[in-house]
Amino acid sequence: MSIRLRLLALLSAGVFLAVALTIRALADGPLEQHSGTALYASMVYAGVLFLWPRLRPVPAGVVAVAFCWTVECFQLTGVPAALSARSLLARLALGVRFDPVDLLWYPAGVLPLVALHLLVRGAAGSFAAAERGKTPSSSPEGGVEVDQDEFIGSVAKRCGMSPEQATAVTRATLTTLAERIDGGEARDLAARLPEALRAYAFGGSETGERFGLDVFVQRVSERADIDVDRAKDGVTAVFDVLRDAVDPADYAQAVAQLPAEYAEVADQTAPFVQRSR
Repeated sequence: MSIRLRLLALLSAGVFLAVALTIRALADGPLEQHSGTALYASMVYAGVLFLWPRLRPVPAGVVAVAFCWTVECFQLTGVPAALSARSLLARLALGVRFDPVDLLWYPAGVLPLVALHLLVRGAAGSFAAAERGKTPSSSPEGGVEVDQDEFIGSVAKRCGMSPEQATAVTRATLTTLAERIDGGEARDLAARLPEALRAYAFGGSETGERFGLDVFVQRVSERADIDVDRAKDGVTAVFDVLRDAVDPADYAQAVAQLPAEYAEVADQTAPFVQRSR
């Protein structure tokens, strides 16, 4: 998913640049100036997503506008003007002179993209939920409403464990998953879990460790103090409940970081009871 988003961001930046250059060639005056400012900000937003594809729309928009404002204020130093006199690329990237009106046009180039990005993410989540034959109900954090007892109870039911064992396996699985995936994805998942489980899902590092399914299950086995076979059943059940309890887009992004072998426990569609053991 990150690769696709990066390619889309790169393509979008190219389209914004082409539109800006076309307007520059055909028009003059305020239209050329203000549209160029807004499209510059649009390109910056695309660049932010290219660099950090897992960044959510609103933070990405904030970063893009802040960058544009920084560049605009930097023009007060006269350095961009000097560089622009020597290079067309510098002129396009840094501008020439400070214009306070531009500070208003930068958000105009970013806000529509943020809104579109939010709509696309929401539509993707609704489609994924519809594919599972379910309609998610929104929680204050944007995930599906579920409390700790429901989460643990579902895990226990799916793998035939006692509530105590299911609690241990759930905590161990979330902790191990947070070690395996990148920190940003771990935080996204944690924010949509029941409050009592969030601490276990936070990653300790921005870059996840790279280990296979056997190591994953072994860590869960040791942390939950159960044998490996039972741990694997528990991990599968936790992934199933996790898939149904959080935003589909967040779950898909997290699972996309796992190698193909993890499909054995982290299937995005089939419930636990339908899998071959």
